[in-house]
Amino acid sequence: SLNLLEGLIPSKEEAGVLPAQHLERIFIFALMWSIGAILELEDRAKLEEFLRGHESALNLPQCDAEAGQTIFEFVVDSNGNWQHWSERVEDFIYPTDSVLEYSSILVPNVDNTRSSFLIDTIAKQSNAVLLIGAQGTA
Repeated sequence: SLNLLEGLIPSKEEAGVLPAQHLERIFIFALMWSIGAILELEDRAKLEEFLRGHESALNLPQCDAEAGQTIFEFVVDSNGNWQHWSERVEDFIYPTDSVLEYSSILVPNVDNTRSSFLIDTIAKQSNAVLLIGAQGTA
């Protein structure tokens, strides 16, 4: 979790001194993903329930329960606000000047956008990243 936290906090030269609320949200995000990344969906729900019920009243993202949202569908943006991962998914533009091999096509979606972000955050610090799970789930 410290590697993820260190990768998320920008240097003073990059962003100056971050407000306490921004740092709190970054810490919560690092906590969510350092513990929650290895959990199955059912156990992630239990972790979210624990965090929401904790006496410290953590500054968690507001989720639309009817839409099935969880805290794991949010990231802290550069302004310190909770942002839904779907807002970070880039449009897929099929190249018109070539034919791609089917096996090389990766259409951006929430899952691979989130995974890429987490991998890049750890890897940019020259730390190894290990993905676990069934094939095709990352």
